[in-house]
Amino acid sequence: MSELRKAVDAFWSDLKGGRNNIISCDQLNQSIEKGCPMYILDIRKPEDYDEKHIEGAINVPWAEVGDYLDDFPKDEKIIVICYTGQTAGQTVAILRLLGFDACSLKGGMSCDQAYLPLTATCSS
Repeated sequence: MSELRKAVDAFWSDLKGGRNNIISCDQLNQSIEKGCPMYILDIRKPEDYDEKHIEGAINVPWAEVGDYLDDFPKDEKIIVICYTGQTAGQTVAILRLLGFDACSLKGGMSCDQAYLPLTATCSS
């Protein structure tokens, strides 16, 4: 059986076992407050990231994620954030097939942001 097929089988097995690869705003905030090791990957456009993002998030626009696969940690959970959660879900599926421990923020940046430590930057 090919490595890709094994990864696909493991992905579906995880889903059948109850793993949904999604984290809520509240759960993410709790993990941040506890200091849980994680890599927060924001795949929105740079100008939207600059306007508002979760503290500590790294911005890699969605179309460029494939260029940075070697930079993502294999030993930390990767939380993927987009606008509504859809593109993050697609990204998470690919990352999980490649062996990363990844999940997406439920609702993306449209979630209840009252729970999140947000920051903004000023780009020139």
